[in-house]
Amino acid sequence: MSLLRPQNRAGTVRSVTPVSIHGDRYTDLVIALDDAEGPPVTGRVGAGECPEALAAGERVSVRFIMGVMVRVARAAI
Repeated sequence: MSLLRPQNRAGTVRSVTPVSIHGDRYTDLVIALDDAEGPPVTGRVGAGECPEALAAGERVSVRFIMGVMVRVARAAI
């Protein structure tokens, strides 16, 4: 499945790192996508596009547009 098409994918957070660049807040993420072979995907999203207090091991839904991670939400239980 190509990440170039807009899509939501489910996965598990492997690491979360808050980042501040010139006062703007971002979150660096490493996420193991379900049904994906190879290494986990990495991305940086704005702090407003990622849930607060997200932790490794949590299930998430990840929005990709043109292969770029643009939004992360906790998966509904």
